[in-house]
Amino acid sequence: MECLKCYNDMFIDYVVFNIQRADYNLDIKKLPAFVCSECKETYIEEEEMEKIFETIEELDQKIEKLKLKN
Repeated sequence: MECLKCYNDMFIDYVVFNIQRADYNLDIKKLPAFVCSECKETYIEEEEMEKIFETIEELDQKIEKLKLKN
């Protein structure tokens, strides 16, 4: 894969991905991603992002249920 920013080669590595929400923070410590060998730009596959968004949606729903119990 070629970097869209500087056009150098990219390699697959594991990155840390952090999401900050109003009620929680989610850290994914070993997310596979393409990383540019030169500028370190990072690209996450669409399939991986879809899984992350699904997980966030589930967490949001569960947290709302917990709030309603209190």
